[in-house]
Amino acid sequence: MKELINNIDWMALLSAIWTIVLVPILTKIYSYLRDKKLDKYADILYGEVKKAVKSVYETEVKDIKGTDDWTPAKQEEVKNVAKEKAIQALNTIVYKTLKEANTDFDSYLDSLIGTALYDVKHE
Repeated sequence: MKELINNIDWMALLSAIWTIVLVPILTKIYSYLRDKKLDKYADILYGEVKKAVKSVYETEVKDIKGTDDWTPAKQEEVKNVAKEKAIQALNTIVYKTLKEANTDFDSYLDSLIGTALYDVKHE
């Protein structure tokens, strides 16, 4: 038994264990933590979008909706104001991380604004 233990190349064995077992496990853990962080940041973004939509709706939209001033151009302007408010409320790290994770961040933000508008109307 001692002869077997003495003949083992411990560095090769540890290297094999590292490569076969630990690297895949650590990769999965890293991936899981990154996804959890993105989920948390997405929740933060939606919260800020909802606040911005509610604020813009109460300050700008409520009084002109249903009038001749409520044009498609004005609707686009109001949506852009809500987008800017939501982005400005975000932490820089949150914004950069979400922008890197979503290749078409503007479309993603537009869809969140639509969802938040629906939620605000039906509260």
